[in-house]
Amino acid sequence: MDIYTRTGDDGTTGLLYGGRVRKDAAAPAAYGDTDEAQAAIELEALAAAAVPDGPTVLFAVEDGVIDQTPLLLALAEAVR
Repeated sequence: MDIYTRTGDDGTTGLLYGGRVRKDAAAPAAYGDTDEAQAAIELEALAAAAVPDGPTVLFAVEDGVIDQTPLLLALAEAVR
């Protein structure tokens, strides 16, 4: 399936606080990896619902992942 845009695709993506980087740069990859980790933790929490304190432990891990997200944004800004 082909996708067309008005301006074309120059191989870059926008950062949250402005600026553009290549799509294969470390920042977008880190954002994607973080997002996938959070999704996996959520799925595991659903599966662990039958285990006492299972979701609680996983949500604590997820909080740690979420806490790191601003650091990724700051790093991306510093590297630009």
